[in-house]
Amino acid sequence: MFAIDSLANNNLVLKYQDRINTLLKTFPEKENKEKKEQKRIKFIYDEIHSAFFNKYKLDSYFNDLFEDGTYNCVTASALYAYAFDELQIPYHIKETPTHVFIIAYPETYKIYLETTVPGEYGFIVPKESEIIKVIDELISYKLITKEEVLKKGYMKFYEDLYYGHEFVNKNALVGMQYYNRGLSYLDIEDYDKAINNLRKSKIFFSSPLIKPIIKTIMFDKINELEFNSFEDIDYLLELIAIANYPEDYSLKNLESSLFKLVNHDDNTNEFIEASVEKFNTIKEDDVRNTALEFLYEYLAKQAGTDENLDDALKYSDKIINLNPNSKIAQKIIEYVCFKKIALSTLNKATLNELENNVDKYPFIKSNNRYHIALAHLYGNISLDSFGDKDIESAHLYLKKLEDLLDNNDITNEISKKLISNLYTKAGNYYYYKEQHKSAFTIYSKGLSYAPNDHELNKRAKWSKEEL
Repeated sequence: MFAIDSLANNNLVLKYQDRINTLLKTFPEKENKEKKEQKRIKFIYDEIHSAFFNKYKLDSYFNDLFEDGTYNCVTASALYAYAFDELQIPYHIKETPTHVFIIAYPETYKIYLETTVPGEYGFIVPKESEIIKVIDELISYKLITKEEVLKKGYMKFYEDLYYGHEFVNKNALVGMQYYNRGLSYLDIEDYDKAINNLRKSKIFFSSPLIKPIIKTIMFDKINELEFNSFEDIDYLLELIAIANYPEDYSLKNLESSLFKLVNHDDNTNEFIEASVEKFNTIKEDDVRNTALEFLYEYLAKQAGTDENLDDALKYSDKIINLNPNSKIAQKIIEYVCFKKIALSTLNKATLNELENNVDKYPFIKSNNRYHIALAHLYGNISLDSFGDKDIESAHLYLKKLEDLLDNNDITNEISKKLISNLYTKAGNYYYYKEQHKSAFTIYSKGLSYAPNDHELNKRAKWSKEEL
């Protein structure tokens, strides 16, 4: 309870503890008879009240009891709870929406200890007439309403209020103290301190009121954040965790914050990558996946722009895993795959890589660039094979090229130099073996793709003359 006071050191706490312990040592031992034990409890109640409680103040805290005697129902109940623990007096701590009090001997004598109602009603083993007075007193203090009392009747209301089965753990008093301080800061619009205290309250106290209050404050503040620090990221994640999707916010609201994150001048790719790990902890699938896809899209685009092809592919893979139909990821993957081909040696290894990519990303085949890239690969592999005198392989890939060109409207997109070199090389292989018919057939096939090629026209003419 002293933790709420930043100035309360260990020596000061021990001093206060010694003060209450000194008083506790003066109290008589437990009595065996009911009336005598009730009388002892009243004596203990009165002595503690007289020694520590001076003035009721709603926004007071536990250390105030020892400094100037100001108290409220939470701090007073905490002091009685400590005393009863030390004296081994059984008790329950009861909570209502606006009040806290203690029941001593809840299973037997049911002694109600009210710290905030002055006078004779603070300690009660009640008769019916006294119950009515107690309830009326609570109504006058606006701790309960007349309407809810009349709805049940005085006796039923009293029984439910004071002796119902529900009670709170004494640790909840710590949370209630932070809760009260949070509300005090909220009243003066110090939202950072209000949230800080309400967060601490949640650790000890499970009131259903805390979450909506924190949520309201955080929604007001979220638009002020720049998202250039992990503190801002954590703030957003906390809000996502306590807010209800989609009732409280939409995915568009989330994307608005993410847009600020990726567009802030201070934020590096490394910072955004680290932020991805934080957003990956979101429990709501739709929200988590939307955040991750948004951030991966940014990273993939940046990597593509910087020609960092491996990273662009890596991030695009992440997107595809989240959303297989992502058009952005598909476009980036297509760009990377074909860019890698353009930068590579057009050989069988590159062809194998393309085939593996097609297996992994079937949508690549729907892009016309796939057939164009494949044609250049087939053509270059065939050309190299003719040069290496690997005629079987040369014809295999030449046939693949021709099937591709004959069945797809891509001839005008294929390098005319490649066509000229390939069909010249292929025709020459047979021409110099004096197989002029085969040579003429090959030269002519090349001319069907590049009719104005000077070298092919010349050699087709020579081979025809030899026939």
